Amino acid sequence: MSHFAFYENVTACEECDFINPIPPLKSGERFRCQHCGHVLISVHRQVAARIMAAGLSSLLMLALAMSFPFLGFSTNGIERTVTLFHTLSVLLSQGHLVLGSIISLALFVFPLVYLFSILFLVWSFQHKPILNFAQRYCVRWVVVIQPWLMVDVFLVGILVALVKMNSLADISFELSFWAFCGYVILLLKTESLVDKRWLWNKVAGKADDQSVVTGTAKEQGVIGCHFCGATLAAHKRHCNRCGHSVYSRRPKSLSSTAALLVASLLIYIPANVFPIMETTFLGNTEPSTIMGGVLLLWSLGSYPVALIILLASVVIPLAKVLSLSWLCWQCHFPSKRLTEQKIKLYRITEFVGRWSMIDVFVVAILTSMVQMGNFMSILPGTAVLSFTAMVVLTMLAAMTFDPRLLWDKDEARTVSVSERREE
Repeated sequence: MSHFAFYENVTACEECDFINPIPPLKSGERFRCQHCGHVLISVHRQVAARIMAAGLSSLLMLALAMSFPFLGFSTNGIERTVTLFHTLSVLLSQGHLVLGSIISLALFVFPLVYLFSILFLVWSFQHKPILNFAQRYCVRWVVVIQPWLMVDVFLVGILVALVKMNSLADISFELSFWAFCGYVILLLKTESLVDKRWLWNKVAGKADDQSVVTGTAKEQGVIGCHFCGATLAAHKRHCNRCGHSVYSRRPKSLSSTAALLVASLLIYIPANVFPIMETTFLGNTEPSTIMGGVLLLWSLGSYPVALIILLASVVIPLAKVLSLSWLCWQCHFPSKRLTEQKIKLYRITEFVGRWSMIDVFVVAILTSMVQMGNFMSILPGTAVLSFTAMVVLTMLAAMTFDPRLLWDKDEARTVSVSERREE
């Protein structure tokens, strides 16, 4: 098995700022930070061919998912089928432009931009000469969009919506639903094959190695680029390889995170007070809040779905706010708790953030399926936009938080304790 030597010799971990010498890597191997265990590089066997195959297949599955009926719906002799595109068109036709825009971004715009960008990059690596600036823009799009891909969350939202409707109507899975499942699996596979350091090495070559030894980049007067993994001299303001802004620590990280958390808490109040969905049945309209929907599902015996909604829409958003608030506090007043545990909490908080969008997707799906006038119809409530904004703000708060600050305080506390012992 051959070694891969296209990576630079050293890189700085984006979570702890520790300088890591990169050994020769074999296909199938992962290289983790020697200090905090964060995965820095993933090397895949025949990665270009596999990305091309998975990416093209996911586009084919999306085309099939758009071409045929998606779900079937029947109640009291009334039958109808909906397509995937119908989910978007119903929201836009009824004036829910913001919610429709969110669905279009999650289902079509972001995934398509991501797939076309990565496919173009892989193709361009084998067909030179090619415009290098186009490659650079595509890598930037791939890195920036990846955290906002939510097709898997949308698929879970579909299943939750169908469980909600199971007591009111008969639901059938049509051909496009299975194609959409294939699209989700293949898109996730494409994501798992993409490594940003590999992309930048292919687009811009190896970074100039700095003369460093084991320790943090800040201690040695160098800066690690978050965007491509290069190490640069401390006086640099932009990366020589990718052109992205570089900084030893994210500017105004704690104040930005705190501001976003306060805003998310404030907007979470109307998200719970006002109805997130309005259901009309036989001319009677009944609004439903987030907790109201959870209690209704529980009373109907749908305990697993009720717990999913409770976790995704109530527990996780509040837990994210509390976790990030505590981490910000630890950056000012660190406790004796191990920093490794704080970093694990940060990673979990960052990972689960997008799953709070399940309830928003559930409302969008039910709205597209159930439109039968006064007999039965479902419309989004005023709380949908507030809840969506809350999810986005907490995701941005996690992105603006700089976990390296936790290690800085940990090192400062360790030095202080050692000095007191010497005295």
